[in-house]
Amino acid sequence: MDFKIMANFHCPRWNELPDIDLYMDQVVNILDRNLGCFASDNTKIVTSTMINNYVKQKVVKPPKNKKYDRVHLAYLIPVCILKQVLSISELCRGISVILKHMEIPDAYNYFCELLETALKNVFSGKELLLCTKEDTDDKRILKSVINCFVTLQYTHYL
Repeated sequence: MDFKIMANFHCPRWNELPDIDLYMDQVVNILDRNLGCFASDNTKIVTSTMINNYVKQKVVKPPKNKKYDRVHLAYLIPVCILKQVLSISELCRGISVILKHMEIPDAYNYFCELLETALKNVFSGKELLLCTKEDTDDKRILKSVINCFVTLQYTHYL
C-alpha cells in the first residue's frame, strides 16, 4: 500500500452504508472491504468473533434476529479503526460522550470527515488535525485519538 492510497482513503458516510438488514458475514465483508487497508500484516481488521465480543461487551447493541443494520456499521467502523489505539472500555466511554452531543448519523459522518482529513494531511506531508478554541472537549479528544491512529498508520509505511 502506498501513501497515495492512504491519502485518498474514503470512509463511507451514513447515507452510503447499506439501509438493509445484514447477516454477520455481510457485515464482516463490508468492514473488511472498506477498512482492510488498516489491517496489520497477517491479521484481519475484524472477524465475526470480534463482533460477537463487541456485542457481549456492549460496545454495540445486539443484532435483531441475527441481523445487523446501519447503526451497527456506524459503531463498528470507528471501533475497528480506533481499537488500534484505545482499549474497548475507552472506546465505549468516548462513544457515549460524543453521542451526548450528536446524533449517531452526525457523529459518524464527523468521524469520517476527521479521519479522511487526517489521513490526507499526514500521508501528503502536511500537519495533523489541529484543535481550535471552538472545539468542545469531546471533539478535541476525537481529533487527538484520530491523530494517534493516523500517526501509527504512517509509521507502518516508513
